[in-house]
Amino acid sequence: MSKHIRIGSRGSDLALWQAHFFQDSLKAIGVDSEIIIITTKGDRIQHLSFDKIEGKGFFTKEIEDALLNNVVDVAIHSHKDLETQSPPGLKIAGVSYRENPSELLLIHPDAVDLSQPLHFKKNAVVGTSSARRKGQISELRHDITIKDIRGNVPTRVNKLREGQFDAILIAFAGIHRLELDLSDLKVEMLDPRLFIPAPAQGVLAYQCREGDHETSNIISNLHDQDVSNAIQIERGILSGFGGGCHIPIGAHATPTENGFRIRATFSKEWESFSKRVRFEASNLEEGLNTFKRLKETALPSSIFISKDIRPDSYLSRACAEHKLHLTGQSLIQISHLPFQAHAKDCDWVFFSSSNSVEAFFSQEKPSDWASKKFATAGEATANALGNYISSIDFIGSESDMGTVSREFKAIIGEDKVLFPISDRSLRSIQTELDDGQSINIVCYSTKPVVSKIDIAQAYILTSPSNVEVFLEGNDGFPENAKLISIGKSTAKKLNEHGLRSLIAEIPHESELWALLAS
Repeated sequence: MSKHIRIGSRGSDLALWQAHFFQDSLKAIGVDSEIIIITTKGDRIQHLSFDKIEGKGFFTKEIEDALLNNVVDVAIHSHKDLETQSPPGLKIAGVSYRENPSELLLIHPDAVDLSQPLHFKKNAVVGTSSARRKGQISELRHDITIKDIRGNVPTRVNKLREGQFDAILIAFAGIHRLELDLSDLKVEMLDPRLFIPAPAQGVLAYQCREGDHETSNIISNLHDQDVSNAIQIERGILSGFGGGCHIPIGAHATPTENGFRIRATFSKEWESFSKRVRFEASNLEEGLNTFKRLKETALPSSIFISKDIRPDSYLSRACAEHKLHLTGQSLIQISHLPFQAHAKDCDWVFFSSSNSVEAFFSQEKPSDWASKKFATAGEATANALGNYISSIDFIGSESDMGTVSREFKAIIGEDKVLFPISDRSLRSIQTELDDGQSINIVCYSTKPVVSKIDIAQAYILTSPSNVEVFLEGNDGFPENAKLISIGKSTAKKLNEHGLRSLIAEIPHESELWALLAS
């Protein structure tokens, strides 16, 4: 191909990585090119957060003007920075592969606290200038102070190192592409199902003039159609809110066998507790229609969850702000039991619940177990364990214990594992281990607490035993009530009674909040 391509790019390290990636891709198909650096409004104004800069496209407008004025032939953008509608005369001719769209939470070593959600200390100062990140992090940790942070990726990381912040949020894609050394910081990769990325995060957009057919044809050779299909749904959701990257909207479409599983979080302003949804769709049209319907659907006004729930928990705060009545009541009474356990007998200790943590350390000294590796079934259990030990080597990220057990088995190999359990434990994790690999100690008992529960519009069931106790004390569920299960075993128990439920995929209350609206 004979055309010489002029590539327009911002001048930051990450923008230049993106431009060079595109340039290398062109070279691989025999196209010559050069990079022309263009400074944008977002680069010049460093003292304001994104939501305080007037106008849209503050990282893109000058580059798009250069395209329209024939100064460059292609503009390379982080797709998440683009408005959903291209300026007249321009088009997105192609998109790149997708880097992992997850967020990274970078924590200063002096601010680490495993007993707290997301593993940083209480009342921390967290740096981000993104309305979407501000909204989600303040929902997950309502005790924090949010402080705007600007600058390129290395600059923001250095501000954390200097102690200007206790933690900062940053896209994994930028860190990975720049190959930054973060070994002196605690790095938490946030599950995109929990902390929902910006629409099209991790994807590069290749923009050119509408009439430049030669350049458009060249770009078509580099276009990833599968990625495009997913981000069209994400950006379609964004478009319904005005289309800018400065509003608190997260959307993530994950390919499935039959289409896409889609998660979104949205609110008018980041200070308001967002609404979340989770649903499936076979194509773009179905996805956008389903989202539009769910966006306007009223939440259930009354909710019961079969566990004791703190007033400052995620779900409690979400329901309170949306004026929903939430009742939390455990249907199981816990009693600690005496037991014998010896650290020399195992390599790991696995806790399946906060109850098992509290029961175990009511008798055992943490110092006697300091040489062991520790694992938990989920984040809430990890927070409870963080009150006793300083390092956790495995935290399950799924509500399905079958998946957690397989992941855990892949890590531990032939190591022996001690399981502090209840007298009614299903021993789900142990079933994946080899004979003789697990040591079970019964350290607490569970007793049903049969109660008459007030009628609600939605019910969240936390375990199979809670299902049985609920049905023993109540005449079933109202005909049109929404049922939500934490884990497949709970859903299976409901199925045995002819009841269907939505199933939480991740062990976090944000998932329950999403399912209430889905």
